[in-house]
Amino acid sequence: MLQTPSNLNRFKHLGLALSIFYLLYNLTTVYSVSLYTLYPSQIYNLATPFDSMIPFIPAMIVPYSWSLILFVASFFLVRTSTQLSLLSYRLILTTIFACLIFYLYPARFSFNRSIPDDWTQFGYQFLQLVDKPFNQLPSLHVSYAMLLGVSLWDVVASKKRWISAAYRLLLTGICTLITLSTVLTYQHHLLDMFGGVVLAVLVLILSNRIRNALVIKHLTLGVIGFLLIAIAGFYFANMSMIASEVVEDLAIMIASYWLISFTMLAGVYQQVKPIRDIRWFQKSSSGRLTLHTWIKFAPIIIIYNGMSLFGQWYFKIFSKSQKYSLTPYAINDKVNVVASPRLMQTDLSSHLTYWLFGSSLLELRSSLESNRPAVCHQIIVVDLAAEISSHAHNLEIAANGIMNTTVHYLYLPLLDLQPLNDVLLQDYIDLFQQIEALIQSVETQAITANNESWVEGNQVEDSQVKGGLITLINFHCVMGLSRSIGVQVLYLLYCGTLTVYNYQSWIEQHYPHAHLKDTYLPQSLVETMANYKSVTY
Repeated sequence: MLQTPSNLNRFKHLGLALSIFYLLYNLTTVYSVSLYTLYPSQIYNLATPFDSMIPFIPAMIVPYSWSLILFVASFFLVRTSTQLSLLSYRLILTTIFACLIFYLYPARFSFNRSIPDDWTQFGYQFLQLVDKPFNQLPSLHVSYAMLLGVSLWDVVASKKRWISAAYRLLLTGICTLITLSTVLTYQHHLLDMFGGVVLAVLVLILSNRIRNALVIKHLTLGVIGFLLIAIAGFYFANMSMIASEVVEDLAIMIASYWLISFTMLAGVYQQVKPIRDIRWFQKSSSGRLTLHTWIKFAPIIIIYNGMSLFGQWYFKIFSKSQKYSLTPYAINDKVNVVASPRLMQTDLSSHLTYWLFGSSLLELRSSLESNRPAVCHQIIVVDLAAEISSHAHNLEIAANGIMNTTVHYLYLPLLDLQPLNDVLLQDYIDLFQQIEALIQSVETQAITANNESWVEGNQVEDSQVKGGLITLINFHCVMGLSRSIGVQVLYLLYCGTLTVYNYQSWIEQHYPHAHLKDTYLPQSLVETMANYKSVTY
C-alpha cells in the first residue's frame, strides 16, 4: 500500500529544498556581483546572434513568476512518500549542480532591459530587486519547470481519460510558458535555456538511480562546503590584498578537498551492501583509523570527532540515560552483553570494573585483597562506527590493571544513519560466529591461568576456575546508542535469547531512551535473524 505523506513531512521537504536554494543561489549571486565589480573580464557573455532576434514581451513576467508558485505547490500535490522524496531529490540536485556551475562559470545577462511603464512594471521592479542579472547558465527556471512537469505528471489519475488529458495539457502549458518566459522577459539567453534543459535531463537520469536521502545529503554538504570555503577565500584574499593569489588558491584547494571527500562518501552510501568493503574506512587492529583513511576523509572525520566529543559530554551530563545504557545484560552465567556509546578515557576504568564486577574500583581492590579466587575475563569490543576511531585501545589499557583480563577487537563498519537492513545477513552472521569462537576460547585461557597458578605453587581448584570463565561483549558506537543497541538485539536474536515477540518489550525495559524506528531496525530483519539458526541447523 502506498504511504501518503503527512503535511508536516511535506513542509519539512519544502523547507529543506527552499533553504538550500536561497542559501546557494544568493551566495553565488553575491560572489558574481563582487567578481564583476573587481574583475569584469572574468564574467562570461553568453549572448548569440539569435538572442537579438528574440522580442521582449513584458506580459511574460506573469508566467515567469509562476515558477516559485509551482515549486511550492508541487510538495503538496504529489500523492505518495516516494513521489515526495523523488521530488526533493530532483530539486536539491538541480540546485546544487546549478550553483556549482554558477561559481565555476559565472555569466551575466548581456542586454539592457528597460522597466515597462504599464501594469507589468511592478513585477519587473521586484525582479530587479531580488534577482540580479547573474547566475545565468543553466537557467534554473527551465530546469525546475521540466522537473516539476515530470514529477507532477501522474498526480491527477482519473478513470475519465479526458480529465487526465486536460490536466496534463494544462501542466504542459504552464511549464512551457515558464520556460519561454526566461528569454522573453530578457532574463536569460538561449544558451541558458538550453543548459537548463540539459541539466534537467541529467538530474532525471541521476535521481532515478539514487539509493536514499543519505547520498543526496552528502552531495549537498560537499557542494555547500565547497562554495562557502572557496567564496570565503575569494573575499579574504581581496580584503587583505596580501599574497591574495596564494590565499585564494589555498582556499580553492581546501574547498576541492572537501568536495572530493564528501562526494566519495556519497559514493559509499550509493553502493549496494558496502559494509564489508574496508577500502573505504580502514582501521588498525586496535580500532584506530588508518592514515590512508584520514587522507581520504579528513574533513568528515574531524566533524565526526567533534560530534563524538559532544556526545560524550551529553552522556556525562545526563547520567539518567547512562544508568540504563551501561548496565550489562546476562545471557547466561558466563556471558554478559552491554551496549554503549563511545566512553571518555577518564571513565573507562570505572565503567569496566562495574561491567565486570558490578562494583566500584574500591570494592574491586577490596575483593582482590581478600584473596578471592582468580576470575578469567575476556572483553569482546564490537566497533560499529566507520567514521571515527574506537575506544578499544584505551579500554585495553584500562583492562591491563585487572588480573586475567584480555580484550579482543572486532569491526563491523556501519555508516552513520545507515539502516541495519542495509547490510548483508552474512556479514552479521560472520561477526556473531567470531564472537562465539572467542567465547569458546576463554576456557583455554582459564586453563592456562590455572597452569600458571600451579607453577607459582598457588593452586586454584578446577571448579573455581570454571566458575570464573566470564565474557563481556561490548557493542559500541562512537556516535550514540541506537546502532549499538540495534546490533546487540540482532545478536540476542541470533543466540535465541530474544524472539520476534519479546524484543521490543526487552528494548523498552533495558534501553528506555533508545530510538529504534522500524526504518532503522525493520521487522523483516528481526524475523530473518531470529529464524536463522532454525533454518540452517
